[in-house]
Amino acid sequence: MKDFIGTIYQSFQFDRKTMGLTFFIPILVFITAMLFILFFPREEGGIYNNVIIIQGVFIPFSCWWLMYRLSELYEEGAQETLAPYYAKRFPVDFIRYYIVNAIGVLLLSAAFVLKYGVAELPLINFLHFFLLLLFYLFLGTSLIVWIKNIEIALTVVLIFTVLEVVTLGEYMPWPHIFLFQPPVWDPFLSAKFAILSVTIAVLASFTFVFLKRTDRKPA
Repeated sequence: MKDFIGTIYQSFQFDRKTMGLTFFIPILVFITAMLFILFFPREEGGIYNNVIIIQGVFIPFSCWWLMYRLSELYEEGAQETLAPYYAKRFPVDFIRYYIVNAIGVLLLSAAFVLKYGVAELPLINFLHFFLLLLFYLFLGTSLIVWIKNIEIALTVVLIFTVLEVVTLGEYMPWPHIFLFQPPVWDPFLSAKFAILSVTIAVLASFTFVFLKRTDRKPA
């Protein structure tokens, strides 16, 4: 067990060294979201905006580390050497970053509950957070293995998120993944969860297929 913990710790240390200062961006986003929840006063009608902050500010950055991790595959001359190792390590890398981001969601949710009360955070929203984590992680990985460019892939994630949050999911004609109002379980909401789950499965399949192609056929 000690060796396993040591290996995981070394993996994070390796990522920190290879990513440099960019490694700390999601941590800064987490701190910003926490400060908004704890210290910015909200009117009674605006409490749900804090839930939107967790959805639309912190969770989209959950894909950051994993995208940078995979982007190393597509640096000049690296793919042939790194592809077999990264393809093999991907499930472990995915799990460790999912857990790290899930802890972040739990801490932000705990801060929200402590400030506003548990009744202000519906269970549906809480479960939705963890589906969104899966969505963004696989969205990020599918984009990086397809586009093979970290700047363009991150830009796509950013544009998608900004369009959704700024327009409150009412502008673009695609399935909307965020919940901008306190949820009530009805056929519309169940359909949203079903679409989100199917999208996660598609993005996950896309990621694994392209990773295997990268492993077998270096560029």
